Amino acid sequence: MKNFFKALAILILIAHVIAGMIYIGIIPAEFFTNLSLPDAGRLAEFFLRLKEGEEAVEPAPPLAEEENVEEAVKAEAEAEALPAEETDAAEEKEEEKDAVTIELSETLPEITEEDLYDLTKVLVDAGALKAVDDRGVDWSDRIICELAADIEDPGHFTAVFSVETGEGQIERGPEADMRVELTEPFLAFREEEVTISTGTDYDPVRNILICMDVDGTVLTEFAAMDGYLNPDEPGDYELRFYIYSRVNGSFASRTMTVHVEEES
Repeated sequence: MKNFFKALAILILIAHVIAGMIYIGIIPAEFFTNLSLPDAGRLAEFFLRLKEGEEAVEPAPPLAEEENVEEAVKAEAEAEALPAEETDAAEEKEEEKDAVTIELSETLPEITEEDLYDLTKVLVDAGALKAVDDRGVDWSDRIICELAADIEDPGHFTAVFSVETGEGQIERGPEADMRVELTEPFLAFREEEVTISTGTDYDPVRNILICMDVDGTVLTEFAAMDGYLNPDEPGDYELRFYIYSRVNGSFASRTMTVHVEEES
C-alpha cells in the first residue's frame, strides 16, 4: 500500500511539473491534445487557450465609466470657474460704478443757523456741493454730512462730507470750515430717526450730536425732553428736546423720532 501512495505522489508531482512546463512554453500544449486520455487532453487545451489568451491580451482602454467621471469632474470645475469669473467681473463693474468723487466749491454761500440743520441740501441746491461717479451719475442726494462745533471758538463749525457707495463702504470727501454767528442755542441730532428693538435699554440723549449755547458752552445736561418712550411697546415715538440760552435767554427745540420694532 505504501508503494502505491508513493507512486501516486510521484505521478501527481510529474503532472504538476508537466503542467508548469506547458504553461511557461517549454513543452507545446498541442502535443497533449492528441492523446486519448480525456482529462489530459482537456488540461492541455486549457493551458493552450490560457497561453493564447495571454498573448492576445492588450492594455485595456479606460473604462467608459472612468472617462465619464473624469469628464464630469472637468465639467464641474469649468462650471465653478465660470461663475467665479462672472462674479469677479461683476465686482469690478460694481467697484467701477461706485467710484464716487465729492466736489466742494472753495467759496461757500453764506450759512445761517437754520442752514446748519440741513447743510447738505443747502450746499447742493446752491451748486457748491455735488457727488458724481466715473460714469457721470449724480450721487448728490446720497451725501452724508458730519457736523462738528468748536466749543473753544464759538460759531466755528466743521462739516465732513461722505457718500455710502456700498455695503459699509464710505467714500469720504472734503471738509468745509464755516463761521456762523449764533443768536440762539444750537441743537443737532446724530440721526433724525432712530430704530430700536423692543426691550432695548435706549437713552435718547445719546442721539444728541451738538447742544451748545451761543457762546459755545455745552448744554447737553440742561436739555429738557418732552415726549414718551416705551422701549417695550412697539410703535413710533416723537421726542422733542428744548435748550435755553444762559447768555441771552433765547431757546431752541428739535424733534427726533424713535421707531420701536418687534425683535425678530
